[in-house]
Amino acid sequence: MSPIWVIARKEFMDVLRDRRTLVFMLLLPIVVMPLVMIAFTRVTKNQLSAKQTRRLTVAIDNQGKQILTGLGRKWWGENGLHIAALAARLSIALEEVDISGLERIVDRVNTYKEAGESTHFSDPAVAAGFVAYRIFTDEEKQLFEDAGAVHAVLSRTDWRDIDKFARQDNARLPPGVQLPKGLPPGLDSPAVTAAIVGEAKELHAALHVPVNVFERLDERAVRVPITILYDSSQSLSREAYDRFSAFFGALEHSQIDVNLRNAQLSPGFVEPFDLKAANVASDSRKAQAIIGSILPYLIILFCFFGAFYPSLDLTAGEKERFTLETLLLAPVSRLEIAAGKFMVVFAAAITAAVLSTTSMALTLTHGVLPEDTAKALHLEFQPLALVLTASLLLPVAALFSSLLLGIALLARSFKEAQSYATPLQLLVIIPAVAALLPDLETDLALAWVPLMNVSLLMKELLKGNYLWDFYAITLSTTVVLTCIVLWLTGLLFRRESVLLRS
Repeated sequence: MSPIWVIARKEFMDVLRDRRTLVFMLLLPIVVMPLVMIAFTRVTKNQLSAKQTRRLTVAIDNQGKQILTGLGRKWWGENGLHIAALAARLSIALEEVDISGLERIVDRVNTYKEAGESTHFSDPAVAAGFVAYRIFTDEEKQLFEDAGAVHAVLSRTDWRDIDKFARQDNARLPPGVQLPKGLPPGLDSPAVTAAIVGEAKELHAALHVPVNVFERLDERAVRVPITILYDSSQSLSREAYDRFSAFFGALEHSQIDVNLRNAQLSPGFVEPFDLKAANVASDSRKAQAIIGSILPYLIILFCFFGAFYPSLDLTAGEKERFTLETLLLAPVSRLEIAAGKFMVVFAAAITAAVLSTTSMALTLTHGVLPEDTAKALHLEFQPLALVLTASLLLPVAALFSSLLLGIALLARSFKEAQSYATPLQLLVIIPAVAALLPDLETDLALAWVPLMNVSLLMKELLKGNYLWDFYAITLSTTVVLTCIVLWLTGLLFRRESVLLRS
């Protein structure tokens, strides 16, 4: 082993001088990935918040606009006193009990929903309201959800007269857009659809509301048809649909309560079954299942990229620098040279996988997730699961190291080695994605599929499921495959026509 350690030490020094290797082995997992995760999470959260509070442009005729406003005020008339009483229990003081105070109530309740159990409020009244909200019934919380839906439509909608768009006769629809059949008058105009899907995005949605809505509601047995024209391929257009869908859902909840009271019927007349979910999985277990599905994919991916650049640099890179010939003149065998290089690439793969996983775990628990959420999840992986996962990582890292060394050794230059090794990423990513598939079962037949078996088994191990037969097949097949690739790579190192190819 002495010559191998000498060669490995020399190769380690060469690798540490290479900036590309340092970036992929150290800088990327420790610094870049956590920063990317934090930045992506914050940008996504800001975009979502901006989308929910943005004013949307909706086309409707003037009478339809008045009807929607009237429906919103009708909802407040039926639920305003209940909302005001609940707001008082939440320590929310209202100057006037009218729909203008709805925004204040909704904003405060959203604060309570997002706050964790350990949140400290400086205002005692706000703290008391937070405690009160936690003990509200599902029906009372649904009422606040409906209040938010009503408020979003009434206060964050810019109305446009649909007739101004419908009169345009030179509208052209882009490819892939077609008018649904059976649209009511106004919405059947191609110009209205063009205003939604066009580049200018003049509209986010268009609505048609029958003129006799209130008469139909009084009839009780008649369903009122409401048509929303939107483009599901656009984010803001989907947001418009979601807002109006929630708005009419709130009106429906309120109208059902009114109809039941008028008919002197109980809520069980509409909903005869009270389905209660008794989920045995805690928040920690559910989060652990999700993270356990993502981690195997990331571990395999980072293990591959950790071995990628060192393997290319120690073979094709040395050919370009003409340092491989100097190494061949040393009093060591070709097998010892291959073993020394393999140890360096193997160490780089393991280092990248471990550092990436550790940094991402720390980022989730101390960076991306709120502190209260991270504490509530309380992720704990069993020591045996971690040991078995590590036992799978070692042969996988050895497989990637030997495979990349052999492929890169065939190249004449670093650039050529990249072109050879890059398509190999697809062969790694596709089976590694298996852990992300929710309905893919760990059938013993899949234990014979390379990398897919490792990904699926890691997923089950991190969830605390020990499939010993699956583990035995997976470990043995991975080790056998690694030995075969190592043997083939060793043969390549014995061929001077490959080593001296330039």
